Amino acid sequence: MWEKDFLEDIVMDDNTKNAASAAARIDKDPEATSQKSGAAFVAYMDDSTEQVESKGAGPQNHSTSAKALDRWFTERQKNQGAPRLLEVPNEALVSNAGPLQLTGNITLVNEDGTVQYANHLTLCRCGHTNAGPTCDGKHLDVEFLNPGKISEASEIAASQRPSKITISCIKDGPITFRGRLRLHNQFGQECVKMRGSLCRCGQSASKPFCDGSHSRTGFKTG
Repeated sequence: MWEKDFLEDIVMDDNTKNAASAAARIDKDPEATSQKSGAAFVAYMDDSTEQVESKGAGPQNHSTSAKALDRWFTERQKNQGAPRLLEVPNEALVSNAGPLQLTGNITLVNEDGTVQYANHLTLCRCGHTNAGPTCDGKHLDVEFLNPGKISEASEIAASQRPSKITISCIKDGPITFRGRLRLHNQFGQECVKMRGSLCRCGQSASKPFCDGSHSRTGFKTG
């Protein structure tokens, strides 16, 4: 039933249906889905002291230690299946005038239904990236000035226990999530939800959440 919650008011073309179907299969059998969808695993767990600046965030330049972890995690997976849970809570930093920096045990379902696994993703919020759904620094060119404030209240309590979260990319629409996610910002505001839709067109009046503006503005994801 979650497709109905997430995809309301969104035209269901073939790509959207593929993504939704893939996300639904993940809940039942993550490893089976990954083998059928050509899944890839990207472990971005950087234990270095390098910090990502919110305004300059773009494609990630990982340290040598992070690259070694990438290889180590990849080699541990059987048949490119879903990785083991890491002791990392699902959190999203809504950066000031920049992207959404997501960490956790992430399953990413692309628009075409392909599946990837990651522990860190930097997702576009301005709507101008050419590397969707990830950020490529275009927010700097277009002067995306949203401060990243969060106005919605939490629906559930925050938890440090690791859990899975599924991120689904809706064609010409938002990014939806299913699983415990704590969104927070530099102002000390936070919101914890189990599911929701995140704006990636840059036009929502309820950022970081979607309010349907992608339909009104004719937003295209590629």
